[in-house]
Amino acid sequence: MSQNFEAGFGREIVTPPPGSPMAGFDARKGLSEGVHDDLYARAVAVDDVLLISVDVIGFDTAFAAGVRRQIESESGIPYANIILSGTHTHCGPVTFNHFFNPEQPLDATYLGLLHRQIVRAAETAVTGRRPSRLRAGMVPVNAVARNRRTAGSLPVDPEAAVLFAEPLDNSPGIILVNYACHPTVLGPDTLQISADFPGYAVRHIEAATGANAVFFQGAEGDLSMGHRSDLSAIGVIAASRTFGKADELGTRLGCAVTGCLASLETESGPVAATNRIIDLPTKSYPPPAEMTRRREEAAAEAATAATGQPLLQARQRHLYSRIEEFYAARPRRLSGEFTAIRVGNTAFLSIPGELFVAIGLEIRRRSPFARTFLLGLANGYIGYLPTADATAAAGYEVVAAQVAPPAAQVLVEGCLELLGNLARPGLSTIR
Repeated sequence: MSQNFEAGFGREIVTPPPGSPMAGFDARKGLSEGVHDDLYARAVAVDDVLLISVDVIGFDTAFAAGVRRQIESESGIPYANIILSGTHTHCGPVTFNHFFNPEQPLDATYLGLLHRQIVRAAETAVTGRRPSRLRAGMVPVNAVARNRRTAGSLPVDPEAAVLFAEPLDNSPGIILVNYACHPTVLGPDTLQISADFPGYAVRHIEAATGANAVFFQGAEGDLSMGHRSDLSAIGVIAASRTFGKADELGTRLGCAVTGCLASLETESGPVAATNRIIDLPTKSYPPPAEMTRRREEAAAEAATAATGQPLLQARQRHLYSRIEEFYAARPRRLSGEFTAIRVGNTAFLSIPGELFVAIGLEIRRRSPFARTFLLGLANGYIGYLPTADATAAAGYEVVAAQVAPPAAQVLVEGCLELLGNLARPGLSTIR
């Protein structure tokens, strides 16, 4: 039996001006030299929940909280019912500081503009809500993401989660796509602003269907298009990292989505939301002074290393020592806000960091909902969230995580408890 929902869409440009610092790559040299394609804030409202995706690397907790509070004040959508997510493009502006860019300058003028544009997109989505049918499903996707830490390039998330809102008045629909893969087709040598492959996917979907499309990042912590992150981080750039490749992969994802729209299942049921703070165990580091000494020694080694493999290894050790020094000076308590939103038998779960795909697949497999969208880089950022097995294998993503090996299971059980509470009969709905 079908059921009507109230759905709306909003979109605003958030492109920074040329000459702005760019986020995402320690090895990048120089400021942005131009705009290859515009960046957007896109918002989807379904009844009294808001899902917002922005073409930036992510947000810190304070910025996300400020945006959500203003949206609540101006629209009436409850704070806890708002998920604000970054697509994680590495060819966008600097929006916060963390292990990858602790000293990059923040442009207060741009951040103010970004805040206002996100709020405007959300307000447009809320005020534009109209009766709509919703259909949802899991769509197979091949040959886009690859695991960048394993010899066989697996595991990956083999599916994209798709929600399609079709207004009853035949106005343009809304297609929400949730897929897991780092938007790092473009490397640190790219000085053009771009949404990377998700931008191409959105444009393909919109051209093919006439609908408004929005991309949400998934559990992409160890996924990209195949290049090694430990090499990319120090400036070793594969020749395949081009705009043409971004177009190819984005179009491939877009085709997978548009080719399966007819197979999506009609959604019905309650709309509800719940959230919680999950505390995660963290690594132990030597005192900050010791970490500084290690960083200084690594810098000296990198400055005198020979060419070839010795130089690459020295640069890698220097990068890792700087990341660990950054974490050693931070408070040892780590917590993140996780929000779960229910739309019928589909759930949306926010993840405030970069979740490894195996953890995301386990959450989805054990979720009580038919479909679970995993929205990464959402409502804050606490870094990489690796599996315990990956932690034992080390590598860039593990060095760049501040969580200890038990954190993965704590996170899984906490998220499943959150989803279980959302599925419990009698939960107060927000329709």
